[in-house]
Amino acid sequence: MGITRVPLMLYRRHIAKCHVHKTGLSPRAKRHYMECQCPIWMFGSTETGYVPRQSTATRDMAVAEAQRQALLRSGRDEVICGPRINDCIERFLLSRKSELAAHTEKGYRLLLTRLESYCAIRGALFMRELTVDLLEDFKVHGLPSIKDTSKRTAVARLKCFLKTAYRREWITSPLALKVESHVAELDQKSPYTDAEVVLILDEAERMKGGWRGYASAPHTFRLLLELMLEAGMRVSDAIRFDPSVLHRGNSGLWIYTFQQKKRRRKQPRRLIDAYISDRLKLEIDSCKWLSHALPFWNERATGLNLGTQVWQRMQSIGERCGVVDCRPHRLRDTFAVRSLLRGLSLDDVSRLLGHTSIQITQAYYAKWVTARSNRLETLVSKSLVNPDSNALGDR
Repeated sequence: MGITRVPLMLYRRHIAKCHVHKTGLSPRAKRHYMECQCPIWMFGSTETGYVPRQSTATRDMAVAEAQRQALLRSGRDEVICGPRINDCIERFLLSRKSELAAHTEKGYRLLLTRLESYCAIRGALFMRELTVDLLEDFKVHGLPSIKDTSKRTAVARLKCFLKTAYRREWITSPLALKVESHVAELDQKSPYTDAEVVLILDEAERMKGGWRGYASAPHTFRLLLELMLEAGMRVSDAIRFDPSVLHRGNSGLWIYTFQQKKRRRKQPRRLIDAYISDRLKLEIDSCKWLSHALPFWNERATGLNLGTQVWQRMQSIGERCGVVDCRPHRLRDTFAVRSLLRGLSLDDVSRLLGHTSIQITQAYYAKWVTARSNRLETLVSKSLVNPDSNALGDR
């Protein structure tokens, strides 16, 4: 037998002093008695779901009836237009909560809240009122003036939301396939010069300004910067550096094997090898450690996360020593460029950086890849010296 759908109904929840109890009506009949001022409750079904037994928070029948009609109308609208955009946003974020880092979840919420507001102004409150035209206009007018790479990320997150909406049948059209991705030209990375590196490290050694954290241990902070510069690690991995897992390699370098904190969703964690010189390893062992087990991890840090604290310290250092755009990630860029200029292949540098593909490394560091351009220069030079030879090979 199927479940009987009870129409959404109103009833009075009679108090003990109500005169209905003197009428001799049965308990079921009393539910339909309305000639009193007892609180009004409701329960039953709309076209899209069941409304559990609940108070209307009123004794006025006209007000309660207005609430009932609004629920019924909302159910009919949802059958035609799909669920509301704001409800789907909350359900989407809740379903992804265990998969997203806190800052990524904030990015999704900010983007989708902007989408909801943009659509509401244009009269679209339900998911099935979304159209390709509306979404393409949102990409142009609904997003603030942000960098190309940030806009690419925002559009990719929008399409992820639309894919989930189609899969869960909140919408009936595969809008994610119809909305164009935002193509961004990646900025070529700009490393520090050798002179800038010297200025930054010297200024870090002179850093003062507190009795705890990085400000209380300037030499330790300098070694953190040297670690990122020498091993190419992201700041999120460098602050978690654990000397206890170092082991000596055949070349005499110390090998540090770790799992990158940053990774794509559903991407399995990969082990990355970083190579540390004997000099840096000994200095880290003997410096002031910020926690019992890890030299660069401040267990008593509050407020901003440690990565942001490192960024703020470097901004301050850059202002004092005159280095423009002084930030942690440029140390990683400097490592990559120095490695390429020393003759390491693009594939080797890609592995050292922990990139998921060599195309990512190529996109960011193309202008620093000298091996390929040097080979082409040699071939062209030979062909000009001996025009009759086919230096570039048969076509």
